[in-house]
Amino acid sequence: MIVSDAGPIIVFARIGRLSLLRDVTGFLLIPDAVYDEIVVKKGGMPGAAEVAQAAWIQKTPIARRSLADCLPGFLHEGEREAITLAREQRAQLLVDEIRARRAAIEWGIDVIGTLRILANAKRLGQITVVRPIIAQMQSCGYRFERILIRRFLERIGEA
Repeated sequence: MIVSDAGPIIVFARIGRLSLLRDVTGFLLIPDAVYDEIVVKKGGMPGAAEVAQAAWIQKTPIARRSLADCLPGFLHEGEREAITLAREQRAQLLVDEIRARRAAIEWGIDVIGTLRILANAKRLGQITVVRPIIAQMQSCGYRFERILIRRFLERIGEA
């Protein structure tokens, strides 16, 4: 089971690859704040309609608001709720923002990111190369550290 923050869903939607995210994960849980960030606020983000109608993405409220309130205030509400929901569900957390990743790891949550999704998609044969997809994500404003990308591409044989 995987709980997702908004960032990975939005970037896959921006590049027209939400189906790739679905094919790799099978099913995602998102907390109310993440749903609101993608679908409701600012007239909806890329993929808003798809997320609102997707049977493979389930909006799930957090059970214990007090847990989310214990997380650092510099995290966005969606990140705090996603971390809380992942802990409550004993699920992996799909998040890329480094401060949210660190907070989740401190709580003992197994964290994965967009790059892991891409590596799994390649391993499963759903895509043959990752580099152009990363370039698309970057052209949409999604940021990855250069050294992270270089090491990642080396590891998957695309250096």
